[in-house]
Amino acid sequence: MQFLVLVLILSLLLFYNFYWKRKSFPPGPPPLPLIGNLLELSVNPPGYSVFKKWQQKYGNIYTFWMAEKPIITINDYKTMYETFVKDGETFNGRSDIGHHMDYIRGGNYGIVFIEGEPWKEHRKFAMQVFRNFGMGRGLMEEKVGGNIAFLRCRN
Repeated sequence: MQFLVLVLILSLLLFYNFYWKRKSFPPGPPPLPLIGNLLELSVNPPGYSVFKKWQQKYGNIYTFWMAEKPIITINDYKTMYETFVKDGETFNGRSDIGHHMDYIRGGNYGIVFIEGEPWKEHRKFAMQVFRNFGMGRGLMEEKVGGNIAFLRCRN
């Protein structure tokens, strides 16, 4: 009897993992319980080769799993444009990967991983630093113009 209950519970977990939780997402590699596709990502370095393989197998839109979190990947410009520009309000904001960053970096920090007011403050600070080091002043244009003038004088 206990064996039958165990088999039933295991069957329900497998059904949930391989069918139910994936049914509303684009196709993708089947996730393992608890770890998702992390094993496949770590076994096949560099990681981008796995993404290329998944793109060839599942198409330009596919879902993979970071532990129990689904990640939907878009690999063509037209779909990205339609998703993020034409229908941007639906998909605005950043992914909620805070709990992963807490584990990896000890917190959800940096201009890439935050949003809202803290993001505005970080961006303002970063832009000020970039401006202090010459970004946005046309330094490249000055250098190219100087080199062209030098070459014209030589001939």
